[in-house]
Amino acid sequence: MATDPIKAVLTDPAATGLRDRKKARRRQEILQAAGQLFARNGFDATTIAEIAEDCGVSPPTVFNYFGSKENILSALIFEGTERERAQHLQSPRKTGIPFAEAIGGLLYECTENTMQIAGKRVWRYAEAANIRRPNSEFEKLFSYSDAELCKLIETYLSDYAIVLRSGQSPDNALLARLFYNHWTALYFAYIKDDPMPLDRHKRDIMADVSGIVDMLFDDEFAASSPLKPKAAML
Repeated sequence: MATDPIKAVLTDPAATGLRDRKKARRRQEILQAAGQLFARNGFDATTIAEIAEDCGVSPPTVFNYFGSKENILSALIFEGTERERAQHLQSPRKTGIPFAEAIGGLLYECTENTMQIAGKRVWRYAEAANIRRPNSEFEKLFSYSDAELCKLIETYLSDYAIVLRSGQSPDNALLARLFYNHWTALYFAYIKDDPMPLDRHKRDIMADVSGIVDMLFDDEFAASSPLKPKAAML
């Protein structure tokens, strides 16, 4: 059975008892404080001492939980994205609406959720660190996270009774990569542009997705997004 590298490297303690619940709560408080400081001051300018002061603990306590500032960043990003993916997988699929609205809404929610995990400044640093550190544990986690997001889109697509203009059977993995790649380009443009509001980014996503749907998907399917029988019962 394959091991989930995010869970293997970044363990979020299960809250099985009072002590565990307190530790889990303290851990999340440290992550929240770090995320706010990273967003405000930048990753490099933020110190462990400042994180500790912000959440009312000592610097050794922060080190005991995470070991380093880099591990805090990893936990903040990768545990957050793991939680968001799990929630998406459990979310009901949208039907009875244009397919561009359904898939575009999913992609927009991916951006919206990343902004809840951390701000643009933190994501810019993380993306740069990913490029600067080839073959590092951070890069491996980043690659895994990206692949899992693509799988999420594929899973989402597989629940729809897709009909293509070509009449061919849909290749959901290929379609997922297509939507993911378009989203990634728009997401990078969004995080690099501090003044760009989320609603502008959403309009950009919807415009791209609508163009893809118009080119590739059958009009009748695209108009109402019918689900496969099994997916409709979920």
